[in-house]
Amino acid sequence: MRFIVLISTLFFISCTEVTGTSPLEIDSVVSKFMKENRYIGLSIVAKKNESMVFEKSYGYANIRTKAPFTLADKIALGSNVKTLTAASILLLEERNSLKLTDKLSKHLPFKLNQADSITIRDMLCHVSDIPEVFGGAIYEDYRWQKANSQKELIEKLNKNKKNITPSVEYRYNNTAYLLLGIVVEHISNQPLGDFYRENIFSPLKLRNAYYLGDSFYSPKLTNAYEVNGEIVKEYEDPVEYRIVGGAGALGGDINSYIKLFSGILTSNIISEKSKEKMKTPCVFTDGTFVFNGKKQKIGLGIEISNIDKQIVYSRGGAMNGHVSAVYHFDKTGLTMATVGNTFMRLAPILDSIIKHKLHHQFNEI
Repeated sequence: MRFIVLISTLFFISCTEVTGTSPLEIDSVVSKFMKENRYIGLSIVAKKNESMVFEKSYGYANIRTKAPFTLADKIALGSNVKTLTAASILLLEERNSLKLTDKLSKHLPFKLNQADSITIRDMLCHVSDIPEVFGGAIYEDYRWQKANSQKELIEKLNKNKKNITPSVEYRYNNTAYLLLGIVVEHISNQPLGDFYRENIFSPLKLRNAYYLGDSFYSPKLTNAYEVNGEIVKEYEDPVEYRIVGGAGALGGDINSYIKLFSGILTSNIISEKSKEKMKTPCVFTDGTFVFNGKKQKIGLGIEISNIDKQIVYSRGGAMNGHVSAVYHFDKTGLTMATVGNTFMRLAPILDSIIKHKLHHQFNEI
């Protein structure tokens, strides 16, 4: 049932779980963010190599019952699944099942307009120029959230006659990763969730990571909220996870999230050669780097920045009111992640921690 609450009645900083260190400065950063943004509940964790060095939760999982937000709360991790999809494509390349230079048409089980003009790498780098069926300009009037199937989305794409020009412009593209997920299924002859579980979740020993496109591995996710001025309400108009597939159907708790992201980048889930490909910035046809709107370089399923004179790989997600962000410092092995239940960006919390140099204490533990 949808309900409305005056946000001014909420108690915002409610520490529910702490292990390792508990710097008061981080509490101050979180408190400021939550008060200014009317945020309901979130968690932050930090991992140094294989050790968890900071874990803390704030606020509420349920503002009606005042249940605290905890590390065990499971959320939709949305676009973080793109890192898994990219890793899966690289695994298939390792097995000689495809090449990143292959045309998309070679690996689709159906005909798609202009798929013979786009490479797998174009899709991974968000430079395919394929129309964005998930609310893009051409489809802005299409209610994709209510699609009955992925097949409906494909049929919608095939009705478009726009000529595309790959590898000349960056445009974040969920449709590309939906199609890449279908490529993984087609080549592996497995449902996408099975492929993730067998090749990523199980080797990393993740107990609470889920492909939400499954009908039989569906965890109970924590409540999600949206804020409008002084009013809080439960998040409305949810998306079917089975529709977004390899573009957004990931879920889990924060500990699985941080281990998943750092594990793909540092463990033997994919080979060293594949990790190097994932971490190498994408380039356009003219050889210039691909940047997003935040001036980050684009890797395969990840973003790439320079912080503290070292390379940092990041990713984030927003799905059905849940939001997440993760940063991995390549040189020091530090990974920081945050997840929350209110529909607004969470990366600014990690950015503020970094800006005030508070993350350095994690390297000293």
